Amino acid sequence: MPLDVFAALGALVRAEAVRTKKVPAPTPSDEATTPRPHPPARPRTEPPTAVPAPVPPPRKGLLARMRKKLTTLFG
Repeated sequence: MPLDVFAALGALVRAEAVRTKKVPAPTPSDEATTPRPHPPARPRTEPPTAVPAPVPPPRKGLLARMRKKLTTLFG
């Protein structure tokens, strides 16, 4: 009789293992074998114009910035 309990418990464990079995992630070699269609390239009508970004003014020194903050804070 005790063997039947262990057999039933083993069957439950195997069933739970099958139910919660993780699906392995696809490997890069699997992805390489399946061809994917590429979207057609759009023809370029005009070259992009490069707009230079405005040069920011140089930052003041740390001491000058701290002094300005303190003067605005205390008047």
